[in-house]
Amino acid sequence: MRSLGQDLRYGFRVLTRNPLFAAVTVLTLALGIGANTAIFNILNALLLRSLPVWQPDRLVEVAAIYRNGNKVPLSYPTYQLLAENQRVFSGLFAWTGGWRRNVEIDGALLFSTVRGVTGNYYSELGATPLLGRLISAKDALNTPGAPVAVIGYEFWRDSFGAEPTVIGKTIRVEGEPFTIIGVSRKWFVGMTPGAAADITIPLTSGPLAKNTTNRALLWLFVTGRLKDGLTRDQARAQLGSYWYEVLVQTAPTAVPGPRLESWLATRLELSPAATGINRSLREHFSRPLGVLLGISGLILLVACVNLASLTLARAAVRSREITVRMSLGATRLHVARQFLTESLLLSTAGALLAMALASWTSRLLVVVMSGGATGVISGGPTGRGSAAPLILDVRPDWHVFGYAAVVAIGVGVLIALGPAWQMSRQQPASALQGNERTLTKGTGRLGKGLIVTQIALSFILLLSAGLLLRTFENLRSFDPQFQKSGVLEVVLHRVHSGVEDAAMLSYRRHLLDAVAGLPGVAAAGFAAVEVPAEDGVWKDSVSDSANDSASDSARIAGLIVASPGFFDALEIPIVAGRNFESSDDPQHPRVAILTSSLAQRLVPSGKALGMRVRFGVQPDFHQLEVVGVARSARLLDLRDPNALVIYVPQGQQPQSDANLFVRAQNPAGIARAVERELQSLGQEYVVSMKTLDETSDRALTEERVTAWLSSLFAGLALLLAGIGLFGLMSYSVTRRTREMGIRMALGSQPGAILRLVLRESLLLSIVGVVIGAPCALAATRLLAHMLFGVTPGDPLTFAIAAGALLALGTLGGCWPARRAMKTDPIIALRCE
Repeated sequence: MRSLGQDLRYGFRVLTRNPLFAAVTVLTLALGIGANTAIFNILNALLLRSLPVWQPDRLVEVAAIYRNGNKVPLSYPTYQLLAENQRVFSGLFAWTGGWRRNVEIDGALLFSTVRGVTGNYYSELGATPLLGRLISAKDALNTPGAPVAVIGYEFWRDSFGAEPTVIGKTIRVEGEPFTIIGVSRKWFVGMTPGAAADITIPLTSGPLAKNTTNRALLWLFVTGRLKDGLTRDQARAQLGSYWYEVLVQTAPTAVPGPRLESWLATRLELSPAATGINRSLREHFSRPLGVLLGISGLILLVACVNLASLTLARAAVRSREITVRMSLGATRLHVARQFLTESLLLSTAGALLAMALASWTSRLLVVVMSGGATGVISGGPTGRGSAAPLILDVRPDWHVFGYAAVVAIGVGVLIALGPAWQMSRQQPASALQGNERTLTKGTGRLGKGLIVTQIALSFILLLSAGLLLRTFENLRSFDPQFQKSGVLEVVLHRVHSGVEDAAMLSYRRHLLDAVAGLPGVAAAGFAAVEVPAEDGVWKDSVSDSANDSASDSARIAGLIVASPGFFDALEIPIVAGRNFESSDDPQHPRVAILTSSLAQRLVPSGKALGMRVRFGVQPDFHQLEVVGVARSARLLDLRDPNALVIYVPQGQQPQSDANLFVRAQNPAGIARAVERELQSLGQEYVVSMKTLDETSDRALTEERVTAWLSSLFAGLALLLAGIGLFGLMSYSVTRRTREMGIRMALGSQPGAILRLVLRESLLLSIVGVVIGAPCALAATRLLAHMLFGVTPGDPLTFAIAAGALLALGTLGGCWPARRAMKTDPIIALRCE
């Protein structure tokens, strides 16, 4: 320990005598480690961090596996039977997804996230309130009086100004009164990381109560807390012993057929829930964040190689000092330890600064991931738009601190390896002769190896960034197979629930007539979808109604409820048959329109008109007559031109939610006129208004951020490689000053000296590209799932990346070569 303390003190004195070197090293490491730590911090918040609740490791998710292999929630009757018969959990609790609902506060209407929970939800999680109290089992009993509600911290701050007197106030959810009894703590998101509810109510109260008797509604996420001493396998065995009886008792139908068979084939699934349940959010962001973590890791490695080159050059300057110490008895191990100590001091300082940068960067990335409010023309009553904000607790925990510490130690070791190895091989007698050529002999080979490594790593980064950038541009410029320009998408929500079918049909027809009559409007229609829909549509198998095999995974299609004007508004042509008509209502036979890709999948001969198809197992979609075939369009997924879609008329599904699509000469200019028409009718209000150009651009947030950050990292790698190459060539020219002088004295022309230096610089770049090319091709195959319109080995991107590095090799040697050309032979040879 005494020797270690001496190394630390001496290393600190050495670094303070070279403040510029120390500052450059610390800043470079802070940027590299900070970028890695920031991305890891978000991945940690999404995937690794345990919920801030009591004993999260004892939590187990209880779900069902549907016939198509998807994990689905449970119905309330199913949850009840499981809760009554289970013997393995100290408590079984349930909650709903975050549903957007009408919420009225002091006469002002808001569009807020409301979540229903069972009475033991908060108690099983061990949550405590910030103000008041939380929902208890007594609150779920529907006792006389107004039901209760707990509001989230962010909602309390934004909507009530963080007033402590909020307890006891009354709010209305879908017109029904609720009394606020508590405020949850900041960062509390329950069981769903990233998605906090604005308002939490008992799921047996208010507008949710009617769903508790619906056996067909799969809406409850269920979690159990294992009793002490029991395992998940034991819990699965106990619940599985009576699972089939639960399915029989809670079946939504007793009529034999595909629906009952599908229900009884549902499997039980138990999985760990210590990190919470939010599959869609994790699936959406885990892959791009993983790619960015790999790319940022490469840029950190490039920075390490660059700093190792710098440290190696600095070690050459200190070679006399090191050899004198070795002559006086210092061992090679002591020399290596001294370099390692100095390197670790720098990496520790860089890691500390990196933690501050990572904290700020993580918050910025969360805002970008949330999508902000880009493209919102009108945010409805609150201006908040249709998307709930992403709430991630990115405060560093032991995972993040441990990651940063491991990275800092690894970086320190990598930087110190080269100089320590090189100096430990130095012979003291040769160094003490005072011959500079002897002192620097051998450092060139290692330095060149580091530069070649740096160029090879930079090639991987450049090729990856180029592919991701081209993917983003391809997604922005491709043909969506519908006309998105000139279309206004109006996301709507009902003011009152429970409107009768006839009244809703009359209202929507009236609204379409009014909007279609506005100046500059070419077409208007409804559809129960936001474009692009991504995961926002119901998907199930489509089959011939005469065929009982209803679970063909090759024909899984999305269902879109649309009005006749929808196809005209988006200019999606009907290639066969007819469009929907106003007569397609509940009093007439049920009909459907298929996309051409789905029609081809069902009937390879192409004669789908007139056939009857079945969507899923719901009775309402068992006998759908195909009256038309529409051209396939990228409504569900921007990447998939042949996504299977089945359209059903909005007139036959009057209670389905629907958004308005308006084609106009100036879509943004008619937004206020459309909103006035909606306000005059009073049935629905505007949540958001955006053009389809804006919604498509907003849907590419993930690709934009990935391409932008990867390009930034690639540019930084190119800069570091250029600096490293420039430094090496400058050092090489300085070391070879005598040689240059002799060459000039013997008649060499300046052009020959220029070619000599440039040839060496360019050769290093060529070797780096040759070594990096196969590595880059192998690495970019990991990006194949994220690419669109470009292959991992795209020749154009490959050529541009290689050309950039070769140009870098030329530029990196230009200035040192120009300096070598001006060498004065007399001055260069004076010491001889």
